[in-house]
Amino acid sequence: MGIIVDSFAGGGGASTGIEMALGRSPDIAINHSREALALHSVNHPDTIHMVSDIWEVPPAEVVRQHGPIDLLWASPDCRHFSKAKGGRPVKKNIRSLAWVVIRWAAKARPRGILLENVEEFKSWGPLNDDGRPC
Repeated sequence: MGIIVDSFAGGGGASTGIEMALGRSPDIAINHSREALALHSVNHPDTIHMVSDIWEVPPAEVVRQHGPIDLLWASPDCRHFSKAKGGRPVKKNIRSLAWVVIRWAAKARPRGILLENVEEFKSWGPLNDDGRPC
């Protein structure tokens, strides 16, 4: 059996859903926020918590150390892109988070990937010179 990775782990809501659906918590949770992972660790004490920028975690190294990935759960930040925020991409580094999922797909070869995001995600892509999506 492979591992489950929650790659944008917050307080643990997605991981709780994973646990309810699959009968076990994610094996690894990754987030740059110590506070988010502190809460996650209360909700999922048996999960390995990696405090790191997701771009700095080498997917192949995770596989080497922990085994093949059965499920990669990804919920890239959408706060600066959703209708609730006006639909305008505000920060380039937030928009780039979705591309890390492609990197993990190529380097870790998970059996399954679930990517959760807002409806506007469909139009993420390169920006024009004016900062709007092409």
